[in-house]
Amino acid sequence: MLPPEHPLYAVDDVFNAIFVHGNMLGDGMFYGSGAGSLPTASAVVGDIVEMARHKDENIPLEWRPEKLELADASVVKSAFFVRTKSGKDDVKKAFGDVQFVEGIVDGEIGFVTDVMSEADYNTKSSGLDVIKMIRVR
Repeated sequence: MLPPEHPLYAVDDVFNAIFVHGNMLGDGMFYGSGAGSLPTASAVVGDIVEMARHKDENIPLEWRPEKLELADASVVKSAFFVRTKSGKDDVKKAFGDVQFVEGIVDGEIGFVTDVMSEADYNTKSSGLDVIKMIRVR
């Protein structure tokens, strides 16, 4: 059913895969060992029958017809984990009281900020030598 150059073509034996295409993700494939030949075959056949029954239909699964609007990232509030080469005094001056994280690489400081908007984070961190930032909650 698939040409040899398709990523799913090589899925064999006790392995399962699903290939998806999303408008933001692009192509993606999830691959791993399955639950055994008979349970897997049953699930695959059930999925194929369901697809054949609803060819060219979009079957919503708890989706709403209203188009969702994405929030402006600059106003969404989060706490941030930050790795920086700046000193603790510079961090305290920029962010006030933060939770410092021990065990970071030599020459780096790690800390977690209070909850704030990303716009506030960007303003406060602008004077620091930030290596990496991730949102944590």
